Amino acid sequence: MSIPASDFDGAWEETVEVFLQPLLELILTTVARVIDWSRGFEFLDSELRALFPNTRSRRRVDKLIRVFFRDGRARWIYLHLEIQSQASKDTPKRMFLCFYRIYDPYGMPLLSIALLVDPDTNHRPGPLDLRVAGSGCLFQCHTCKLTDFTDAFLEASPNPVAKVILAHHITQRTAKDPTARMHAKVQWIRELFRQGFSRDQITTLFQALEAMNPLPDELGVEFRDKVLHVVPDKAMPIITSFERLARKEALAEGLSKGLSQGRTEGRTEGQLSTLRDAIRDLLEERFGHTPPALGECLEQEANPAILKVWLRKTATVESVDAFLGMVSR
Repeated sequence: MSIPASDFDGAWEETVEVFLQPLLELILTTVARVIDWSRGFEFLDSELRALFPNTRSRRRVDKLIRVFFRDGRARWIYLHLEIQSQASKDTPKRMFLCFYRIYDPYGMPLLSIALLVDPDTNHRPGPLDLRVAGSGCLFQCHTCKLTDFTDAFLEASPNPVAKVILAHHITQRTAKDPTARMHAKVQWIRELFRQGFSRDQITTLFQALEAMNPLPDELGVEFRDKVLHVVPDKAMPIITSFERLARKEALAEGLSKGLSQGRTEGRTEGQLSTLRDAIRDLLEERFGHTPPALGECLEQEANPAILKVWLRKTATVESVDAFLGMVSR
């Protein structure tokens, strides 16, 4: 019984965007305390894309964020999440190059943070020493290893990001045992409701769990039955997510039929059409309408990967206008 591939990138990217403050409060408390969260924050995605137009790859999530410190100064944070299954010796060098490429055009000193997901507890990247005979610099960035957090701590913590890290631990622990993964997921969900997380938080967290811990089709129905049995009176956020998963299953089935036609162009166009329809349907279910401008944005986007990201956002976006503003950018 083979286990489908995990989508760590999508799960962690959405976690950073939705739970930035809890994330920093968990991994870097001293920094979180000096940020004035009441003034909000901004993800500088366009600036980051302009500096690194062709470097986005799987197994990495990079975010450039503008925040305000409590002393009134605007600061930029470069947050790098490395999702390699094995430790990388190049992390300090990559962090320095990113620091320089952002600092050079903007003249803005950065707070650099690297989150390392690899399971090697002994891998601790140090500073990058570029000094020669009294000249040069010593570059340091904050690092956090997800292995530093024990399951007991993550289970007891009220911080939502602790639950995402725990979901990642489940992935690593059950990589070859789908049945154990199913039972661990049910227990994870039971504790989520017991600790009283909000509906929106549960929806986002469940999406992360599902992306990181997919199950073989043979166990999918059993898992859903167990979840609905565990929390029958509070399961609406989970049911909503199951409906979304059902749409993905329908998408996969449609793509499978397209494969038999043997035409790459037709397969791609069919995938794009299915993703666009799913986005429209989910937004209409949540908000009752979709503006004409949204249809134009969807039709202009021809990258399936981006449409998949937008599809995930339909479950957590606050309004149709907010969604339109996001896709317009």
